[in-house]
Amino acid sequence: MKHLSMIAEELRKIVSSGAKLTRLDSSSNPILLVEEASNRQIEVIGEKLVKTLEYTRLKPPSDLYALDSSSRVIETPYLFLAIGAGGVFSRFTGRGFDVPHASSILGLEEPLCRHILLVPEVELESDILNSIMNIPGVLTKNPLGAQYSSYYNKHIALVELRLFIENCLLEKFHDSSLVNDKPVLLIDGPLLYPKTIITESTYPSPRERIKTYIDSLDYLNKQRSKVVDNLIENGIYVAGIVKRLNRSYYLSTIDPFGLSTGKINDEAYIDTLITRMKPFISRSLLIGPLRVKQEAGGMGRLLWYIVASRRIYPAPGRMGNYAVFRVEIPESIESKNQELLGYVFYDSLNTGSLLPLSILIVDKRVKKISSSITTYLLYTTGIPIEATSQYITMF
Repeated sequence: MKHLSMIAEELRKIVSSGAKLTRLDSSSNPILLVEEASNRQIEVIGEKLVKTLEYTRLKPPSDLYALDSSSRVIETPYLFLAIGAGGVFSRFTGRGFDVPHASSILGLEEPLCRHILLVPEVELESDILNSIMNIPGVLTKNPLGAQYSSYYNKHIALVELRLFIENCLLEKFHDSSLVNDKPVLLIDGPLLYPKTIITESTYPSPRERIKTYIDSLDYLNKQRSKVVDNLIENGIYVAGIVKRLNRSYYLSTIDPFGLSTGKINDEAYIDTLITRMKPFISRSLLIGPLRVKQEAGGMGRLLWYIVASRRIYPAPGRMGNYAVFRVEIPESIESKNQELLGYVFYDSLNTGSLLPLSILIVDKRVKKISSSITTYLLYTTGIPIEATSQYITMF
C-alpha cells in the first residue's frame, strides 16, 4: 500500500507543476450489462415448472464455501483508483482465505491476486507509467492487454476487476487443500457474466470500444468456465446465486406460463406470476428448471428460481411478501442438481435467512475488507473522503 501512497503523491506533484489532465467525464457514463438469450438458446425442462417447497429436515453438506468480491472507488481529477477485495469462506468450519490477506496489505508478502485498478488521468512520462505497472497487486491493463485510460468506461473496468479477482480466487481455491473434502462452492453472482451491453441514448459509446469491452468479458468468462469445469472434475459442486433479477430477461423471452407480458425482467415476470396465483401462497416456491444452452467456450446452465415466503399472510405490496433469487447449476452436473439444490435450501430456507446465509456472510466480509483498505489509503494519501465514489454493483 505504501507504493500506492507514493504514486498518488507523485501524481499530485505532477499536476501541481502544470501537467495536462486527461480525465473525461464520458468514461463515467452509465453502461448496463443485461442477461438475456434468444428463445432458441432457452429450453424448458419438464412439464411442472412450479413446485411448492416443504420445510423438511435437510441434510447439511460436509462443507460449504461461498465466494464473493467487492470494490470501492477513490476518484480525483488526476487519479481513478478502484480497490477490490474477495474471499472464499466457510461458515461451517471458519476456513477460507481473502484477497488481499493481512500480510500483503502490510507489505510483508506479495498479494495472492491483483486487486487494485489504477488509472492515471494525467499525461505521464513512460518511466512513471512503468513504475505504476510494476506495483504489486495493481492492474493497469484489461485482460486482453488494452491499457486502462481516461477513455475506458469506469463501470466496465470495475466489472472486469471483480471478475478478475473472482477468477483468481477460483484458481487458488482449486489448488488449495480446502477442496480435499469435496465441498460445495456457492458463487455470489451468475456463473457467467452477461455480454449484452446497453448504453443510454444520451451517452453513446463508439462501436469499437463496445467490442473491446465484449471481447474482454468473453475472455474472462471463458477463463471462469475452464476453472469451474476443473473444480467439477475434482468432485466439487459449484452453483451461482443471483440475488438481483432486474437485469435478467430469461423468463419473458420464452414466457413459459403464457403471461403475455412482453419483454420484462425476471423480477417483474415472477411478480406478475405471483399476482395471478390465487389464493395467496404462504409456502416457498421453486420455479424451473430452464436450460440455457452452451455457447462457444462457455458452459450450459440450469436455472432455478427460488421464491422464499417471508410471511404466512399477505402484506401490502406483492414482492415484499417474498425474497426471490436464482440458482445456476452447470449443465455438466445436471444429475446432481437435486442434491445441490438441497444444500442451497439448507443454507437459505432452513436457516431463516431466505437468501443463502453463507453468501450473506462472505458478502459482508469482503465489503469490510475493501472499505477498510479504502479508509487506510485515504489516510496515507491525504485524499479527502469526498473523493470516494459509489459505483453501482451490477450483480
